Amino acid sequence: MKRTNQKSKRENDEKMSLGTSIIRNSAGNIVIKKPRIYSRYTTNINPNINKSPALEDFDWSKYEDGWNGVSLKHNRKVKPMEDGDIIYSHMPYAENLYKQMNNIKVTNSKELVANSLVKITDIVKLDNDTVMLSINNGANNVIVDLNKEQKFFNQFTINETGDLMTKETFIQAINIPNFKKNLLGMDLSAKILPGNTEKASIWDGYVETLTNEMKEQVTKNSKAYFATILSTNKGGFVVDIMNTVKAFMPGSMSSANRVTDFESMIGTRFEVMVESYDPKFGFIVSRKKFIRAMIPSKIAELKKQLEENKDTVFTGHVTGTTPFGVFVELDDFITGMLHKTLVRDETREAMRENAIEPGTEVNCYIHKIEGTRVILSDVPSDERDAVIARREAEELEAENKEKNAE
Repeated sequence: MKRTNQKSKRENDEKMSLGTSIIRNSAGNIVIKKPRIYSRYTTNINPNINKSPALEDFDWSKYEDGWNGVSLKHNRKVKPMEDGDIIYSHMPYAENLYKQMNNIKVTNSKELVANSLVKITDIVKLDNDTVMLSINNGANNVIVDLNKEQKFFNQFTINETGDLMTKETFIQAINIPNFKKNLLGMDLSAKILPGNTEKASIWDGYVETLTNEMKEQVTKNSKAYFATILSTNKGGFVVDIMNTVKAFMPGSMSSANRVTDFESMIGTRFEVMVESYDPKFGFIVSRKKFIRAMIPSKIAELKKQLEENKDTVFTGHVTGTTPFGVFVELDDFITGMLHKTLVRDETREAMRENAIEPGTEVNCYIHKIEGTRVILSDVPSDERDAVIARREAEELEAENKEKNAE
């Protein structure tokens, strides 16, 4: 840090007393160093003063990189509009004054409140560890320490191999127009840090924004979130929502059908919806709720598929049995009933002997759809009427035998 003696200080102070009090203690003033021009232009907060006379012989070298006690240091939060411009003022309105000097319309700044969320409208690199965020539609700027944002970088991958973004690749990426456009298009918010309203955290803002949105989804039921199962816990699962929020998912809410092997589901990633929220215990999420929400659209897709080919073959797995047939899960969303009156002789015999176990793979056709109920058959459509007639005859014969036995 450069220093000057008291005589030099007095001389400089005298040269600063041009009716603007431009530098002393950084009190309400902005100082701009212009490149390749020895004179400096100054302004203060008086709206009637735009530019004061140039300080032709002012010794600016005494003030470079700070000066003993005056704390005159480069304000890196204000983005220069011309190469070489340096802004020294650290007053809240420094950027606005600088913009006024360059004839740019200024948006009135807003008072920032610790722990509040603010919308990010621009992001600019200051150095390899720091970025400046433009917030509140350009009304304010805040600084972000990138060394504390790795969790936010982990939301992005940088290549086909899925490598996570790092601080270094993030700095490179924000200089790529398409990435920056998409990043700002995420409608991100930063969170103002406690104790220093000139600094903020993108990650803290991201977490709080997602948390607030999930709380609203308890009643709105309009959004789903990707969740990864981390572990089992007390009849359910601990899940990670979008690598950001931890939640609990009861086993009964983890599938449309009964889950028997909890351990096998660890690592599974799928969509869930918010079931409830408790301030003490956090979020409870449900895969089943998401499936129910998706069933109408999945049924519509099935109907369209059957219009194109009514004998489309589906492969599913048995999830349970009833006196009327077996339940077959066709995919994560659709489970149908393979009815005993719509199956081949071998299948009917296996049903009678309870030889069809959960997990058995079954090839089948969709016989019909009634609302959200899907009725299945393992017989092609052109043979189905004959099979139905045979099964009805068998049922009638069985009923007559029971009556005669009585």
